[in-house]
Amino acid sequence: MTTLIKWVIRNPELMESKIFLKAMAVFPEKISHSYDSKAKESGIDSLLVLQDGLKQISHTPKPILDLCTGTGLAAFMLADRFPLASIVGLDQSSSMVDIAKGKVQDTGKKRIRFETGNAADLSYGDAEFDLLVTSNVPVYLSEAAKVLKPGGLFLRRKSL
Repeated sequence: MTTLIKWVIRNPELMESKIFLKAMAVFPEKISHSYDSKAKESGIDSLLVLQDGLKQISHTPKPILDLCTGTGLAAFMLADRFPLASIVGLDQSSSMVDIAKGKVQDTGKKRIRFETGNAADLSYGDAEFDLLVTSNVPVYLSEAAKVLKPGGLFLRRKSL
């Protein structure tokens, strides 16, 4: 998948193609129920890079957006690292979001909310977030820049 993502990043016009949009709508739904177990089985901690990046942040971001959150792995790490922050995890896969919401119920971390939405058309206000985190997925940078506060930080973590 990494090769495909690199190809799409080098050819951003592909992110608007019907084939790409269809694949991005279908693929996450298909893998949602096995995503967490595959992450554990892989032996690769995809969140180590994010963890290292978060250690470099000296201030406490309050509103945080975890873009393309999947099942919320990064969102829960963010909640642990920044106990005063409110975190929104956004993903276009309703199955992934449902799994992430179930984890909130299990952990009681009410500062995290998960929503279904599209990274290509964010419904948040301008300059709403202090920190934006995303996985190794194609990113619509204009949308990310719109919702990030001036001086806010953008971290991109490598996914599985």
